[in-house]
Amino acid sequence: MQGKDVILGLLNGQERTGYEIKEVIETRLKYFFDGTVGMIYPTLKKLEKEGKVEKKFVIQDGKPNKNVYSITEEGKKDFLKYLTSSTDEEILKSDFLVRIYFGKNLEEGKLESIIHQEIERKKRNLKELQTNYEKWEKTGIDPLQTITYKYGIAYYEAVLKVLEDSLKEL
Repeated sequence: MQGKDVILGLLNGQERTGYEIKEVIETRLKYFFDGTVGMIYPTLKKLEKEGKVEKKFVIQDGKPNKNVYSITEEGKKDFLKYLTSSTDEEILKSDFLVRIYFGKNLEEGKLESIIHQEIERKKRNLKELQTNYEKWEKTGIDPLQTITYKYGIAYYEAVLKVLEDSLKEL
């Protein structure tokens, strides 16, 4: 998955500004898409040059003017091609797990401290995801998008169980 695929997906069915794209990536997609805000405008520029998005300049009274982007037929074809292609293998990259893997090199008590910190982080992430899910559910969320949130919630719950059980075994 590349940033262009996410941007085309966000524009498919709805015009958006670069700022609106940034907001969705930072709030809704951050749980499973590791995109940077810095990639948005260069990607939009490239997609526009390739004829996959169009930019409309909107003049606003009392507010800064803005560029609004929409997907073209060529962009829709490219996005559909992405959706129907094989998915990439998921690779879990975790600084925490690397530290646990080599944890036998730590002094006594330090490993437990690291695990406790990770448990707290995962609890915060789970609570944030649950809160956002409840908020978005009230404002309207696509049933397929619901799957992504349930997946994330199940992930955090499973990881928390493993970590809490691990503390008992140490």
